[in-house]
Amino acid sequence: MTTQKMSDHYKGNPMNEFVVATPGDVFEFNELFRNVTGSAGYIAANNIFSRLVTAETIGDAVYPDLAHHWEILDGAQRYRFYLNPNARWQDGVPLTSADVEYSHKEALKKGYNGASYLVGVTEINVIDEHTIDYILEEPNSGFLTQLGSFVFTHIIPKHLFENTDWATNPHNLDPVGSGPFRLERSIPGEKIELVAVPDYWGPPPGVDRITIRIMPDRDEALQEVLSGRVHYVTQDVLTRPTVPLVEGVEGLRVIRETGIGVAMIGFNYTQDRFQDRRVREGIARAINREELTAKLGDPGWSGSTDVWLPKSVEWAFNPDAKAPSFDLDRAKELLDEAGLAPDADGVRMTLRMFHMAVFPGHGGLGTVLAEQFAKVGIVMTVEALDSADWFTQIQRDADFDLTISSGNMVPDPQVTAPRFETGGQRNHTRYSNAEVDRLYREARSVVARSVRGEHYRQLQTEIANDVGYVPLWAGCLYSVASDKFFGLSSQLEGRVPYWHWGRVRPSDNVANVGQEKS
Repeated sequence: MTTQKMSDHYKGNPMNEFVVATPGDVFEFNELFRNVTGSAGYIAANNIFSRLVTAETIGDAVYPDLAHHWEILDGAQRYRFYLNPNARWQDGVPLTSADVEYSHKEALKKGYNGASYLVGVTEINVIDEHTIDYILEEPNSGFLTQLGSFVFTHIIPKHLFENTDWATNPHNLDPVGSGPFRLERSIPGEKIELVAVPDYWGPPPGVDRITIRIMPDRDEALQEVLSGRVHYVTQDVLTRPTVPLVEGVEGLRVIRETGIGVAMIGFNYTQDRFQDRRVREGIARAINREELTAKLGDPGWSGSTDVWLPKSVEWAFNPDAKAPSFDLDRAKELLDEAGLAPDADGVRMTLRMFHMAVFPGHGGLGTVLAEQFAKVGIVMTVEALDSADWFTQIQRDADFDLTISSGNMVPDPQVTAPRFETGGQRNHTRYSNAEVDRLYREARSVVARSVRGEHYRQLQTEIANDVGYVPLWAGCLYSVASDKFFGLSSQLEGRVPYWHWGRVRPSDNVANVGQEKS
């Protein structure tokens, strides 16, 4: 590709503003209360709020945030956190154990979004102003990773939320956090402006301002990167087909990362037909993974998969727990046996498949699957939903037939429990398997990783044999960043959370900037 040059947008301007483009609009900023995946507010919340700990996105380390250290007690059934006594809210009020207790107790009591990452917590006890205990209903060796994986467990200010209705609290839109940046201005459909907090109690941020530009047109966002007016785009703006637009451009770095989950088909288990394993296996055997990879794959980075867990979770990965293989004749036999014979037009059933609009790659998978399913008499439509509609239609109302979805599965499979256990808060399919539930309990009840890994390998075998879900795709996360800045999660080997930019700073201020992983 011919080398291009970026325009020098910052000629004569200070290099203290980091500009990000994202397709999702502003919704609100309180992810502890409710989640709108991929929204601009969700992205910003990672920089406005703090949580007790943060977990690596690639490895299995857990790092301090509000808690500067912690103890694992009573065989991993009690966790004691020691809070940083210097932590402050952005309005100057000290942050204490009372804020932590209130935030997480209220989320658990009301079943808010954060509760799905607080699974198993039965008591939260304040020991003193800066010490707090979490007591679990059973030992959970994956609790720290569960607690620190996403911003959904962030802490909110008790003095601004107590005795209010969270749904109407004005601080959902005018947040007061304890993170390195505070909200200066939010204009729906246009931008969010964040400014560095003076005398921040943690490591000082490396830029004075972050501007998050809302750009639903992904191609337009990439043109803004080429112009130099945007320094970084969030996940799913750059996709495999658009990589050539920015690859090889001087001053830009294309970032490829192994995905943190497996995209899979979920069945709506409130429908009787999907209670029949033959129907599930019939659908699974209609999937031609070689064709999926040929049409949509990126050799060495993304492609179809028939296993339930990412291979990067080596300590728990089971290579033998595979989905049923492609076999059109067997697919038809199974559907016939289940009483789904084709009608006069050759149609066995009509299905509606949904995916989140923020993940356009899932739409591409759905399109190819619809073509493949037609060969066994299944007529399927594929529709994208925004995150708010997904919560209402899919998560709450179970108004779907099939879904394509993925999610965080690394570095510890415990984070998947709320999605696949019976009654899990993120279990939108309503899947229920007593053996799967037992194996989750067994896996988190022991500390030794070797033993935990064996339980998880058995769990994968059970889901595969049950055809509880159908794994489809091991994806790649694509992004593009300007060389003018350094400090993204991908450049720090996942040691800071996705979308947290407290370590971003002008590259001139970073020693050995060429050593980053990309």
